[in-house]
Amino acid sequence: MNTLRYLLLCLLPALTACQSGVLVDRGDGQFQPLIATRLVLHEDVRIPPRQSHVAFQRGSRQPGAGEFAPHCELEVKQVLEEAQTVRAGIFEITRILGVTHYVKRGKRNIRLAAGDDFQLLADDSSEWIMMAYHFTLHSDEQPGVTRLLCGGAYNYPYFARYPSIEDMRLALGDVATVVLQ
Repeated sequence: MNTLRYLLLCLLPALTACQSGVLVDRGDGQFQPLIATRLVLHEDVRIPPRQSHVAFQRGSRQPGAGEFAPHCELEVKQVLEEAQTVRAGIFEITRILGVTHYVKRGKRNIRLAAGDDFQLLADDSSEWIMMAYHFTLHSDEQPGVTRLLCGGAYNYPYFARYPSIEDMRLALGDVATVVLQ
């Protein structure tokens, strides 16, 4: 029992540091401090009717974010019946949170000619996660713009990673820049 307590005491600071949202993976397994001060939106962005966000992946606006590559999403407060435009400008980043999004994927069963459904041994986890940064945004000129979410690719828990700074840059392309201090 003492070994378990010791292990928990050693792991707890590391786990809470990863979830605080102030660290970003550099891509080499090491973490570096992230101090993002603002989001610069270089061009106007259209949010479709009946939606509150727009996704960016591989440098361009997408109808939805694919789960196998890092992406970013710009969010607004209200869902409207008509399209909304977020004007180019500068948004102050007031808070950064590291968040884990869980996705429950259906188990894949196969049917054999002589038996019932069964599950492959290698497919024992139907839980995928995406580790993401939530940047809370503020602008006096556009108070309805609330957040930029940048997430890594969905993956099994052991393989999932926060997006690196380069991942975020590639996802946003020329549309926006997260300015680091």
